[in-house]
Amino acid sequence: MQTIIYRYNKTSSSIFIIGLLGIILLSLPSLIKFVSNHDTINWLLILTFDFLFFLMLLYMVIKYLIPALQNKVALELNKTGIVSYIKNVVIEWKDIERIDLRTTRTSSLLYITFKWETDHGNYIRIPLGPVGGSDSDIYNNAIDYLKKATA
Repeated sequence: MQTIIYRYNKTSSSIFIIGLLGIILLSLPSLIKFVSNHDTINWLLILTFDFLFFLMLLYMVIKYLIPALQNKVALELNKTGIVSYIKNVVIEWKDIERIDLRTTRTSSLLYITFKWETDHGNYIRIPLGPVGGSDSDIYNNAIDYLKKATA
């Protein structure tokens, strides 16, 4: 079995960051209005939420956009297991009982159930939103590798 690598997805990382930046920018006119009207409670409230959105933005840039721009590997399927650089975990095929693809409103997850209790519990979820490539292709490749490794 040859190694299959999936790099970070530049598009999804950029879209999410642009969305957060848009929220912050859209709140600025209201913030300026409340400050000029000396409406302290409202401008503090907006400033607090802007700060939280800014922290989320900073986290997304560091965690997803910078690795995407550096063309780094997000997920790897190899002969010994799955390596998720997003979650910083290595999962060996021998430890996996089942792999499922779960779709949420915002993205898909590789839902990996273990044969026994691990440091991660009975399962781990690997988000596929930041991973470049088709979610179904990633899932199908993972299933194929699991079948070959456990045969």
